[in-house]
Amino acid sequence: MTELLTDGASLASLAAAIATSPWTGLDTEFVRERTYYAKLCLIQVATPDTIALVDPLHLDMTPLGQALTGPGIKILHAGRQDLELLLQETGVLPAPLFDTQIAAALIGYDEQIGYANLVAQRLKVDLAKDATRTNWAARPLSDRQLAYAQDDVRYLEALRAAQLTELERLGRSAWLVEDCAALNDPALYRFSPEQLVRRYRQGANLTAGAQALFQALLMWREETAREADLPRAWVVADAVLVDLATRPPKSHADLAQRRGLDDRQVRRLGDRLLRVVQEAPDRPLYPWPAARLDPHEERLYQALAALIDARAQALGIQGGVIGSRRTLKEIVQGAAPGNLARGWRGAVLGTEGERLLAEIAERHADAA
Repeated sequence: MTELLTDGASLASLAAAIATSPWTGLDTEFVRERTYYAKLCLIQVATPDTIALVDPLHLDMTPLGQALTGPGIKILHAGRQDLELLLQETGVLPAPLFDTQIAAALIGYDEQIGYANLVAQRLKVDLAKDATRTNWAARPLSDRQLAYAQDDVRYLEALRAAQLTELERLGRSAWLVEDCAALNDPALYRFSPEQLVRRYRQGANLTAGAQALFQALLMWREETAREADLPRAWVVADAVLVDLATRPPKSHADLAQRRGLDDRQVRRLGDRLLRVVQEAPDRPLYPWPAARLDPHEERLYQALAALIDARAQALGIQGGVIGSRRTLKEIVQGAAPGNLARGWRGAVLGTEGERLLAEIAERHADAA
């Protein structure tokens, strides 16, 4: 029978084992449907000697966080969300990392390949999928659920060993180190107003004044959702914010007439909403890129995309591993090129990539 680790002494013993282990497999389970912050419900840990399931609902995770900064490799699959949760729970980011999804993409698999599919393709093991939609916050967890959770870390080291051999054969081990190190940048997990704004592309179609108000409303809702630990849409829906930005309300009576706002929301949030409307700036702090590329941007975008596709095809990987289409569009509209201009991606794109990125940078420098 699989047991859930719920006492401090057992956690301390596990932390000590992790601190000296050459590798540790990690996964997490969480729920987020009713909260702003993801609620960490389970941590799966594999070492050469054991597979342990840790209950973060009943334990202080500080000892685990400290252990995960030891020298052994920490193995995850598609680990960004897991890392964010562990940082939220322990205050530290596990390192050094080996992400089996990133490694798979660098070898030539689909860049978004799931763990179960990768295990099936690489190790010829079919994993059960019957607990995929489990409510991990519920207690007690069944033996079936716990066994499913164990399997999520059981094969991580076997995947790593196979992938490492292939990466070394292809000369791409350093590429993986580079991409996994990027996951250990704390800035990746900090709130970014500019990134929040970019998420709501409908803002690009608004007038400048409506954009400014829409941004102010987005920031207000983000703060309100964080403080109450509620999903954003439970505070005020996106469509309502767009409506308020395009037709600024002047009173509680006006708010009460808006579709998507009920009486309870108007009573509870009305004063603050009206204050945001009154205090919003005249211009947006973070201008939205245009919804469409202009002809010059389109030319640069197509040239950069064609270069990436050609290089990716030659390497036997997907183009998105080098740079996604969304990233390319943002770059030609003025965003920083980031890792496209450095490291293994910069080397792969070579002088042609340097020329295109320089032309883009020069164009936006002239515009500024």
